[in-house]
Formats: sequence, structure tokens, C-alpha cells
Amino acid sequence: MLFSAGAGLAGGSLAVRLTAYRMYLFPVSLAALAVGFYLSYAKRMGPSWNRVVLWVATALTALVWSLPYLIAALRG
Repeated sequence: MLFSAGAGLAGGSLAVRLTAYRMYLFPVSLAALAVGFYLSYAKRMGPSWNRVVLWVATALTALVWSLPYLIAALRG
């Protein structure tokens, strides 16, 4: 439990440092999701639960990338 809390804090501090590279990492994440969808649906690789994990990852990616805009809109 303590390890997971420490890993979460380390990940949060890393995310702050990567904010400057946000626009460069956006196409990388889109490309990774595109490859995942291609392998999951076109090539039919892996078990079917991979698709569920892929959709959850896509939703989380969309949420994380839209958070700065949502927070700015809520602040007015």
C-alpha cells in the first residue's frame, strides 16, 4: 500500500515536469492508441478483454488531455 502511494506521488511529480512537452506527447499518445486499435480490431490479436482495457485507456487519455481546458472553463 505504501509503495503504491509513493508511486502515485512520483508519477504526479513527473507529470508536472512533462507539462512543457504536452504538445509533443499528444501525437505520441494518439499514435499508441491507434496502433492498439489496429492490433485489437483489424488484426484480432489477443483476448477480447484487451478491447475493454483499450477503451478504458482511451477514455482516461481523453480525460487527462482535456483536464486543463475543463479546469480553465470552470474557473471562468
